Amino acid sequence: MVGEPGSQEEKKRVADGKRRAILLDFDHTLFDTDRFFWVDLKSAFARFGVPDEAWESSYEAIWPSGYSLVKHLDGLAGLGAIRGPDIRKAMLAAFDADFSDLRRYLFPDVPGFLKAARERGFDLILLSFGDPAWQSYKVQASRIAPLFGEIVYTAKQHGKAEPAEDFGKHYMALHVIDNNPADLDAMKARNSRLQTHLICRAEPSSVEGADPKVRDRFREAARYLTIPSRLSHHRCRSLDEVSL
Repeated sequence: MVGEPGSQEEKKRVADGKRRAILLDFDHTLFDTDRFFWVDLKSAFARFGVPDEAWESSYEAIWPSGYSLVKHLDGLAGLGAIRGPDIRKAMLAAFDADFSDLRRYLFPDVPGFLKAARERGFDLILLSFGDPAWQSYKVQASRIAPLFGEIVYTAKQHGKAEPAEDFGKHYMALHVIDNNPADLDAMKARNSRLQTHLICRAEPSSVEGADPKVRDRFREAARYLTIPSRLSHHRCRSLDEVSL
């Protein structure tokens, strides 16, 4: 687990246990990961001759341990989908040129929600699953890191419950917004006082079509529609539906 701690002043503000905070997931909650990864990044690398099947199978193999671009390229090389170091260098150069600024992948309601929450006195915490270096790249390139007092990345699947429990000890009210029902269940099981919000950015009707491009547009987000919730969470489709 890797954290990017806030300032000492911010740490002192939460120590009295009287502050309010919002703990937010990143992928599929703030960031349109499917459009970035399964549509645009996949298309960019397809220009280098990477077959869809190799792209998908190598991704599925590394995802449980936390995705990173380096791991993915290694997997593609192992499948013979990348032939030689020159192609790999060209792919990385294209990536750097096309994806250095990721603000366009923030959902439209994100900037206004974060600004309004800070103006109302809420501390903002980001808690994200994935390879720390890869997650940090996406957060930094989205230009939202300065808005958060705490940023924590965990490469452990279902590893959000412990840090969420720790944060809950320091706040009189803690809202949690995530798109994964299993993670919300695990967090709320440890602290029933959490005000949990299950956000779904994918339209269920949109993921049922046979068109592969439509399926890719909601590839990962659609998976979470199939995960049942054991506990009760406020369900919403946008941050505008989160009442603070």
